[in-house]
Amino acid sequence: MKRIKTSTLPILLGIFTIGIFAACSPDTPEDEGKNKLHEDPTKAVFTLVEGKLKAGKTFDAMPHEEDFEATGKTQTIVWEVIKGEHFKTSDAGQDRFYVKSIKQNPDVVYSLKIDYYNREGKIMNNQFFDNEQDRIHQHFFEYFENGARIGKKENLPYDYTYADTYNGKFIGATNPMGFFGFMRFVQSNKNFNLKVELMHAGRSSKFNQDGSVSPFYKPSKEQKGLALWDLSVTLPIEIAE
Repeated sequence: MKRIKTSTLPILLGIFTIGIFAACSPDTPEDEGKNKLHEDPTKAVFTLVEGKLKAGKTFDAMPHEEDFEATGKTQTIVWEVIKGEHFKTSDAGQDRFYVKSIKQNPDVVYSLKIDYYNREGKIMNNQFFDNEQDRIHQHFFEYFENGARIGKKENLPYDYTYADTYNGKFIGATNPMGFFGFMRFVQSNKNFNLKVELMHAGRSSKFNQDGSVSPFYKPSKEQKGLALWDLSVTLPIEIAE
């Protein structure tokens, strides 16, 4: 199977020696390894399922997981730490996602689920939610052209909506995490790399002063400058004609 190139950016806290860590608080350097309340994942599994929304539900109205019906195939891409090195794509998954455009298939919607595993091979998603870790973590789904992030939603070849739940409550609208959400692809006949990053805001908060959060495609300048990033990988995507 064709491999995806290893990410060239720092992609996981804990892989490097403790001396190159930045602390969660930009003002007070601390031992990040001691202050984190979650383990460092060693595997990330991205599961994309083709489907549609139930009658009466619309993509723009932030659908919930129960509003989705699977109608097509399930695809997975796996990134994992191999032999103690940085994250690389694994033969356990495929090398890209193959998707349909809403231009030719207006009802098609995809669910995207992200699962993290620790060194013992146990799923650890709850560690990013419990102990108020949900207040400082958020996935971003970004698109770059010629090295520059595209900052206008209307110029993206895809759309995304958060659909997370926590303790049985839907938090997609008020506390977006990105462990579960929905995607649709608004352009056709296009290949691109979707950059997925998991922000770790540290002692600060992912919320702005007015309570708002950054959109799924564009972390704020402050976040890019001060936040730590638990993961930064790419998912190659091929949109059919």
